[in-house]
Amino acid sequence: MKKSIKIFIILPIILLTINSYAQDNIAKCKIAGVARFTNIGVELRWFPSNKTILRLGFERGFTLERSDFGTNKFETIRTIKALPKDKWDLLIGTETNLETKSNLELAADFLFVEAIKEQKSINLDEGIAELNEQKGKEDMVYAVFVLTAIKDSKVAEALGLGYADKTATDGNTYTYRIKLNGKSAIYEIEDGLISVKASLNPDKYKNEVFVYPGNKQLSFVWSAKPELSGYFVERKAAGENAFLQLNTVPIYASTGGGFEGIANGAYLDDSLQNYTTYYYRFFGLSAFGEKIMFAETKGMPRDLIPPSNPIIYQPKHTKTKEVLVNWDLYGDISDLRGFIVARSDRDTGNFTIINKTILSSKARSYSDSTFNAEGINYYMVYAMDTAGNISYSYPSYVVIIDSTPPTQPQIVNAIIDSFGIVTLTIKQGKEKDIKGYKLFKANSPEHEFSVIEEGYLNDKWDTNAVKLLFYDTVTLQSLTPKIYYRIKALDFNYNQSVFSEIAVVKRPDTIPPVTPVINNVLVSEKQIEIHFVPSESVDVKEHLVYRKIDFAADWEIILKFDSTQYSMIDTNVTTGVMYYYTLRAKDESNLFSGYASPVSGKTYDSGIRPLVQNFSVSIVNKKAVLKWDYPDIGKDVLFVIYKWNGNGQLTQYANTADKTFTDNNTKKENSYSIKAHTTDGGKSKMSEEVYIKMEE
Repeated sequence: MKKSIKIFIILPIILLTINSYAQDNIAKCKIAGVARFTNIGVELRWFPSNKTILRLGFERGFTLERSDFGTNKFETIRTIKALPKDKWDLLIGTETNLETKSNLELAADFLFVEAIKEQKSINLDEGIAELNEQKGKEDMVYAVFVLTAIKDSKVAEALGLGYADKTATDGNTYTYRIKLNGKSAIYEIEDGLISVKASLNPDKYKNEVFVYPGNKQLSFVWSAKPELSGYFVERKAAGENAFLQLNTVPIYASTGGGFEGIANGAYLDDSLQNYTTYYYRFFGLSAFGEKIMFAETKGMPRDLIPPSNPIIYQPKHTKTKEVLVNWDLYGDISDLRGFIVARSDRDTGNFTIINKTILSSKARSYSDSTFNAEGINYYMVYAMDTAGNISYSYPSYVVIIDSTPPTQPQIVNAIIDSFGIVTLTIKQGKEKDIKGYKLFKANSPEHEFSVIEEGYLNDKWDTNAVKLLFYDTVTLQSLTPKIYYRIKALDFNYNQSVFSEIAVVKRPDTIPPVTPVINNVLVSEKQIEIHFVPSESVDVKEHLVYRKIDFAADWEIILKFDSTQYSMIDTNVTTGVMYYYTLRAKDESNLFSGYASPVSGKTYDSGIRPLVQNFSVSIVNKKAVLKWDYPDIGKDVLFVIYKWNGNGQLTQYANTADKTFTDNNTKKENSYSIKAHTTDGGKSKMSEEVYIKMEE
C-alpha cells in the first residue's frame, strides 16, 4: 500500500501573497502576480487579493506597464480586459483541447454565473451556521477558479488576468506594473509589481529529497519550495524499465496553525521487498500548471524487527571476584548473531557493556569479574540479529556477599551551644554500602563508652540520606568540664568498623559578648555605607549585620564577618526607601550580644537617565525614519526629538513614547538628536547628532 503523509491543499505561489490588509482608516487590496521566462517570452499572471476588486477588474480591465532594469520609467504595453460573453462562447466552442475547454467552461461559470449568485440577497433566517456554510462554499469556488486561471494561459488571458510579453529580450531584467482601470469606494488598491529576469535556468526547480529506510518501507521528506506544489511520485525497482506513478491525488506540503517556517513534503512507500533497490522520481506542479521533475533518488528497505527479548535469571555471586549471569531466549533465532551483557548501579541507569566481544548465539551465561563489590549491580542481556536489530531483557539485581567492614569513621566537627546541645558532624565514608553510624559517649576517655544513638537506613533501597548529624543534650552545671564522643560505622551486611578517634567537647560559658557600636552612616546615590566598632570580647568569632525597611518588622541578616572588619557597604538598595541597620556579635559558644543602637539611611535620585542607544536615520519614500534603542529602567519614558531649524540649530521638534518616528516634513538637509525624559522628572543627555541628506 502506498500513502502520502499529511495531505492538505495549499494554493500555489500566487495565492500565498493574496491576503487582506487592514490599515488605520481604509482597507487595502493588493494586486499580486507571478512571472516566468520561457522560449516565447515573459508569461505573466495576476490577481487582486479581494474578490470584490477582482469583479471590478473584470468590468474595467487592467493596464500593463513595463520598466527595463536600471530605469524607473514605465511604458504601457497593453490595456487588458476580460472577454465579453459572446467571445467566451466562441472561444469555448472552437477549443479542441478537452482539458483547456473544461478550464474555460469553469472560468466562464465563475465569471458569469457566480457573479449573478453573489448579487442575491443574504438570507439571515437560517442563522450564522448557514452563513458560514455559504461563505465556505464561495471560498472553495473562488479557490478552484484561481487555480484554473493560473495554470491555463488561455483562461488567464480570456479573463484579462494574463499576458505573454513576446518582446522581452533574453538576459534582461524587467519590472512589470499592473494597474486596475478603476477605483473602489471601499478599498485602496495597490498596483501589482513583478520583477523577472529573462533567462532560462534548467536547475531552477531542483530539490533534495531525503530517504529514510524502514522495514519493507521507505520514507521520503523534502523541503517545499514556493515554485512548486501538488507533488507526484514515480517508482521502479531494479531491473524494471518503466516508472510507475504511485499517487493519483497530488501531495501537498502541510504545516500547523501559526507555523512560519519552511513546510515539508513527505511520502511513505510500503509493502516493499527488504534489501531491494528502488528508484524514484519526484514531480511538482508549477504556478503555471506544469508537471516538473525536481528530484531523482533511490532507497533500500531494511529489516528492523529485533529478536525476542532475552529472559535473565537472578545473577549469583558465586565466588569472591565473580558474578555469574544466566539467561534464555525463545522464539525465532534463525538470524540471531549473538548476545551482549551490560551492568549498571541503577535499574533505570545507563548500562555499560562488560563483554569485550559479542557472545556466541549459543551462549546462555557470562562470568563477570569487574563488578562493584561495594556497590549495587544490575545486569541486562541484549540479543542482536544479523541486521543489527537489538532486543533486551529486564534488569536483574545481584546480592553481593560482603564480609569486609567499613573503614574507621571520622567525627569532623563537635560543638556545644549555650543550652548544652551538642552537635556532631560525621564525615561519610567512601563505601557505597554504608547503612549508618552508632554514637557513643563517656565523661572520661578512660571510661567505657556507652551507646546513646543509632542512625541507620532501613535497607539498600532507602532513598533517604545517611544520617551525618547527631545531637546530644548535656548539663552545663557539671564538675567535668569536657564530654567525649566516638562513633562506629555499619554496612548493610552488618559488618562493623572500629571506633573513630575521640571527639572532645568543652562545656561553654554563659556570658554573652559585648554589644558592638555603629558610629557613622554615609549615604550616596546608589549605596549606604555603615561604620562601626566591633565587640571587644575576646571569644567573639563573628558579627552579624541586620537590615529592615519597616521599623516594626523583624530584623533580617544581610552580612556576616569576623571581628577585624569595621565597615560595610550596602548596594542592594532602592532609591527613596529608608533602611534601618543594626548589628550584634556572636562568640565561640554561640552566645549573642545585644543589638547595637539602630541607624537609618536613604539613597537619593540624581535625575540622570541613560542615553538613547543605536540611533539611526534612513530615508524611506522620501521620509526620514528615525529608530533607536533604550534600556528598560522600570519607568515610563518619553522621547523628545530635536531637529535643525532654519539656522542649523537643534530645536525641539516632536515627542513620542515609541522607539521609532517618521518625519513627513523632510528638507534637503536634516539633522536629528533625541533626549529621554521620565515621568518622575529625570532626563538623559542629548544623543549623538545624526545627519542625513535627501537624494536629488
